[in-house]
Amino acid sequence: MIQSINVGPYIKYTFGLSNLCLIRWSPKSMTQIHNHGGKNCSFIILNDTLHECRYTDEYIGALYSSKTLNPFRINTIRDKDGYHQMFNFDDRVKYSIHRYYD
Repeated sequence: MIQSINVGPYIKYTFGLSNLCLIRWSPKSMTQIHNHGGKNCSFIILNDTLHECRYTDEYIGALYSSKTLNPFRINTIRDKDGYHQMFNFDDRVKYSIHRYYD
């Protein structure tokens, strides 16, 4: 069963009992600074690019990395990496696939 969660800047589609989801990024959108609650997350952008900022803590002054992520490359964020924030700076919809695991 596919379920969707509309978070505002993006829609997350989950696939039943799977640890995979598809995210639809709205144009000119961004997430809050967040971690994944003890889970690791590997993800692949399917079309164009997204931008990622990484933080040592859950506030903007803790920024330690900012980079553009290219399509079809595996990206990973772990709790030990801290927090991150994702951006779609463009005027078009983008998609990514995410896998959450221990």
